[in-house]
Amino acid sequence: MRLVRFLIIGSLCVASTPLVTAAQSRDVFEMRDAAGPLEKLAKPLAPITQPRRRPSELPAYPWELRRTGARAALIVQVTVNDSGRVMELRRTQGPLIQPAIGSTATAAAQQEAAEAVMRSTTAALKAWKFNNPTSGPITFQLSFGFVGGDINYALTDPAEVLPKEATPAPWAAAQGALPTGQINPPKRTKYVKPEYPKAALDKRVQGTVQLEVVIGTDGRVKDTRVLQSVPLLDQAAIEATLQARYEPVQVYGNPVTVLHVVSHTFSFKTKSE
Repeated sequence: MRLVRFLIIGSLCVASTPLVTAAQSRDVFEMRDAAGPLEKLAKPLAPITQPRRRPSELPAYPWELRRTGARAALIVQVTVNDSGRVMELRRTQGPLIQPAIGSTATAAAQQEAAEAVMRSTTAALKAWKFNNPTSGPITFQLSFGFVGGDINYALTDPAEVLPKEATPAPWAAAQGALPTGQINPPKRTKYVKPEYPKAALDKRVQGTVQLEVVIGTDGRVKDTRVLQSVPLLDQAAIEATLQARYEPVQVYGNPVTVLHVVSHTFSFKTKSE
């Protein structure tokens, strides 16, 4: 439980098997809710044995999670074949969404965030490979934590249990950040204009999206959440804001992390500003 709590709060087919071929398994790769044929054949990996992942991308941090400021935890059963490739994936617990204190996100928005966490994790693990196991297939559990723009994962004991629900907690990325109302506001050095989403244009949707952002000591936007939402425009505003750059804010000569508010106005006249 300590590991899972840290992730959310601090923060594999035998080639000759007749059941399913490797190619077939890859074609239908998805997050399962019940054990697949390969997992049923696999040998459980000892909890103290850490499989070594080959260089590969972590799951993308979903914009649906950023927009709410929430944190998420997900535990999955991973089944790897004798070449080290992930062949099956089964959700065992979660996603557990922990809302941010003061967030105005609706239950529907939190459900969208949970579904996005599932999609992102599934898409990433489809490409993962581990060092060849001595005798595949093997299966093990991994915990994933999505916290403040960062993603952590670790081998997890099958006995670990996520809470049924999580009480709201401070927005992780913003902890320790200084509100810019108390100091000089950061100077933006790079502005990226949001692209007006076609779906919003087709539906004649316009308006202003207001974001609360965390700017790190290197001037990069670490994370963002929506203060004033226009649902069809939020993603475009978030994606553009994450590409912006600022001069690092300094206090007594030392760079500090700051909390700042930015707005993007979308209109048919200006497209976006």
